Amino acid sequence: MVRCCLCEAIIENGLMFGFWGQEQKTKPICIPCLKKLLDSDGKETGIKQRIQKWLDEENISYNAIGEPRHLFHFALEEVGPLRMNIEVFQEKRNLDIVMGFMTFLSKDLTFRIYKFSQKEKEQFKQKVDDFLSTLRVDYRTGIRVGYEVISERGHYGAKYFIKTKSHDFDKEKFLKILEMTKNTGEKSDDFLNQTLRN
Repeated sequence: MVRCCLCEAIIENGLMFGFWGQEQKTKPICIPCLKKLLDSDGKETGIKQRIQKWLDEENISYNAIGEPRHLFHFALEEVGPLRMNIEVFQEKRNLDIVMGFMTFLSKDLTFRIYKFSQKEKEQFKQKVDDFLSTLRVDYRTGIRVGYEVISERGHYGAKYFIKTKSHDFDKEKFLKILEMTKNTGEKSDDFLNQTLRN
């Protein structure tokens, strides 16, 4: 039984047109999906509907966000033990799929940073850089990781995101990236709490 890599429908004998994706990892594609790709220069792959379907199958609650610069944008609610809010979206100008989260320090921990001497701030920054460098993944997997330290209205935090190409984005890869994002959130929370309380 063969399924289309885009719509996931079972492809009946004689209706499989070819394969889609990187040369080493091609996947079967049905005629309607191939036609849709060709008609839209490869930009419309039905990925929004597939992600909604996967979220429903995994019982993950989410809201759709109307962001004019994005083809779609979902906010996943209370994911994992930390009850994180994770966002998944695809920009109109860049067809990579992006999944990530923002986290902010508590008022107590933010106040501790304000009281640091210049030397302590530099030591803390070095610890953060060392920790963030451990979050990198192998670029050969087609998954890229980014992060930045942010400060909004006097609160310190971090933005973490994972990007991947949309042409071979299937449920297995979606769940793998979701798990990576959850694990990173937990590691970040542990790291910040331990580092700032020592």
